[in-house]
Amino acid sequence: MNKTLETYLIQKVKDTGITTIPGHWPDFKSEKEIDEYFSQAEMLFKYAKKKKEEKGEMVIKSIALKNFKNHKDLSINFNDRHTVIYGDNGAGKTSIGEAITWCLTGANLFGTENVTNRMITIGEDEMSVTLIVEKDGKEYEIIRSKKKSEMEITINGIKSTQMDIYTQFIQDKDIFFSVFNPLYFTNLAPRDAKTILYKVLPEVSNEEVFKALPPEITEILKKNGFNNPNTFIEKQREILKDWEEGLLKSEGNIEILRQILNAKIPEMKTFDETQLKALESQLLELQKNQNIEIEKELAVLKEQYKKPPIEKPQLKDTSILQKAREELLQEYKQVQQQIKNLKPQCITCNKCGNKIDVTAKEKQLLLTKQQEIKEKGTKIAAELKAVIEENEKAKNEFEEKVKKYRKALEIKIKRLESALNANKNKEQIKQIMQQIEKLRSEEKETIIHNENVKALLRQKEEAKKKLKEVEEDIKVAKQKINEVKTLIEYAKTFNAKKLELEAAEINKYLSRVSLQLWKIVQSTGEIKDDFKILYDGKEFNILSYSERIKAGLEIANLIMGLTNIKFPIFVDNAESITSYSLPNTQIIEARVKEGITKLEIKNKRIDLLTV
Repeated sequence: MNKTLETYLIQKVKDTGITTIPGHWPDFKSEKEIDEYFSQAEMLFKYAKKKKEEKGEMVIKSIALKNFKNHKDLSINFNDRHTVIYGDNGAGKTSIGEAITWCLTGANLFGTENVTNRMITIGEDEMSVTLIVEKDGKEYEIIRSKKKSEMEITINGIKSTQMDIYTQFIQDKDIFFSVFNPLYFTNLAPRDAKTILYKVLPEVSNEEVFKALPPEITEILKKNGFNNPNTFIEKQREILKDWEEGLLKSEGNIEILRQILNAKIPEMKTFDETQLKALESQLLELQKNQNIEIEKELAVLKEQYKKPPIEKPQLKDTSILQKAREELLQEYKQVQQQIKNLKPQCITCNKCGNKIDVTAKEKQLLLTKQQEIKEKGTKIAAELKAVIEENEKAKNEFEEKVKKYRKALEIKIKRLESALNANKNKEQIKQIMQQIEKLRSEEKETIIHNENVKALLRQKEEAKKKLKEVEEDIKVAKQKINEVKTLIEYAKTFNAKKLELEAAEINKYLSRVSLQLWKIVQSTGEIKDDFKILYDGKEFNILSYSERIKAGLEIANLIMGLTNIKFPIFVDNAESITSYSLPNTQIIEARVKEGITKLEIKNKRIDLLTV
């Protein structure tokens, strides 16, 4: 199936709501085939939902065979409830069942079509089977005949088609054969058996499940937009993850804030200026007779040496680009996580077996978005690199200018220092200046210390306010986490109740057959496909012949119970089973009776259930 048809199929599923055969669609070749398939499915569902008073029961009243296998001319009248056909091996008992299926579907007992030429009596070129059936209280005559190469179907004498028979009497070929021939279903591959069951199994609505749940669960789920259980659980898990990540971050922040609040802050220091001012006055007196001008000039030069009068370059701000790059990186990681978390939701073609990932388009969009983010990030990284290089160049040029400037000052400073006149107070002045420098350093340290203490006090005050906010955030996060976890548990409860209701509807028609269609994944609470069908704990492919018949009868009873459609059941080789529960429908048995070359027909009354 190509992508266009896949898209059309998905839209058809959304439009019709028919999702009872997930993952096992036929390998459609055109939109017309899809439309016809859904048309038949809708017809079947509507038929299955008829009111209980409308029986939807078909009874075969009689059959007439001409040149069908070894029956040249045979007529049989059937009892409405139970008819037994006796005959020796090769007497043509099985042919009666095949004549019925051929007349109604053009196929043999196991649904194989294009078998007409194998059904006709050897040496003959004409063949016909006439059925008188009763459907919903009305009798119909159905004739399928072959005259040379021509095939003809009539209903009450009116020329008809196979589709007319399906529409009026059968509705669905697989369902008909699963009821009529108990061995049909038990010989199917699990995948095909599953497809048939999905057609008839009850779809328990959300409202039906809500009615079976406690009112508080129903109210909360509805209030939170509950629709599809698995989608709801998946969404709530994403919300839960966000809240848990937020809580983890807040708990980390609160630990940092508590460390700030518990940290010891040093005491403020004081500086006594008395000694410094006295030394500064003494220094001034000693310098009066000195070459003050030279000293001043020298001081200016030294200050200029420390702080060259060269304008610092205006470096370009890189924070915006860095922030943009960081935001793109975070966005890239988020998209990457979305891709990682995107779980394939596959449907599988019924014929080719290929899996169709309905999330592929979403994944491709995410990959495209990821590539766009990557390209933006590359561009911004290049811009950031260029700005950094430009700033580095400006800094290097500035430092080179400063270096040249200081080199020139060094020559002037050396010249002035040499020019200073030696005097008797020079050593004393030097000592006083050293003391002043030391005191000024202490004063500066005190100022810096006190500024740091003030900053720590402000930080502690801000931490107190922030702590209350974070504590409130944690309280809200824990509350939300509990609420989301409750929603997830309620959704799991919904899933469990839905499976319970569906199982109850199914199991009331079954005895020794056990059927499992879905399971709840313990880790997530989601419902997943898990098809298992057993008879007395054994898989169908290892059952004995008699067990296959009994299992097929239970499946037939299940299908009729769920669809309210009743077809006759043909039990071939019925002597192989000594007892069985008889479904509430017409039963036709074929039994071996030694020495009987001509079929014996026995019609008898039976109770609804006989073991």
